[in-house]
Amino acid sequence: MPDPATPPPPAVRAENLHKSYLLGATAIGALRGVDLTIQRGEFVALMGPSGCGKTTLLNLIGATDLPSRGRLAIDGVDLAGLSDDALADLRRDRIGIVFQFHNLIPTLTARENVEIPLQFKGVGAADRRRRAEALLERVGLKDRADHQPAELSGGEQQRVSIARALANQPALVLLDEPTGDLDSATGREIIGLLLDLNAREKVTLVIATHDASVAARSSRIVRLRDGRLESDGPAA
Repeated sequence: MPDPATPPPPAVRAENLHKSYLLGATAIGALRGVDLTIQRGEFVALMGPSGCGKTTLLNLIGATDLPSRGRLAIDGVDLAGLSDDALADLRRDRIGIVFQFHNLIPTLTARENVEIPLQFKGVGAADRRRRAEALLERVGLKDRADHQPAELSGGEQQRVSIARALANQPALVLLDEPTGDLDSATGREIIGLLLDLNAREKVTLVIATHDASVAARSSRIVRLRDGRLESDGPAA
């Protein structure tokens, strides 16, 4: 039995993280020795110019790519040596991802899109429906559950993608430019929703963004430049 006095592991712990890609015969360093710890319940914004490494870092944290060197643990699980099946289980059970362009299946309803991660986990049909409907209500779309993506606004589609990311109660939710395809008013609504989820339900959020106004509403800003951590501190 775990000691109840022992604090839970951080949502993310990265140590000396490197990632290189081959361009022909040349190795290009996308990340160059990043150390980063994200505690549970934080809302962290990753910022920096294009090519700085923030998307690479987000992909590594999301276990969709693996580091070339260094150590990375998600919710206390060290990714080193995990099999492909174990990595898939980790992504399914502990990580939710929200994309800039929603990535909803156009032939499914909002509820059916939210149910997909639950279906992969083997949750029964009745329980999937209840969970999906509760999440859609949580993001303000209770009355839009039976609508397909084409019948929803951009902001509503992004709300569906957030509900889907929360389906399996992940340890953290990663967001890649989630407001980049939205007008400013709708973008503010989405960030307000995320702040509410973070405050009420202690959902750990890591958001990659170019938008300083979005980052300013996070609790902490991590800036990258040329694959290295340039600064790390509370949002102003």
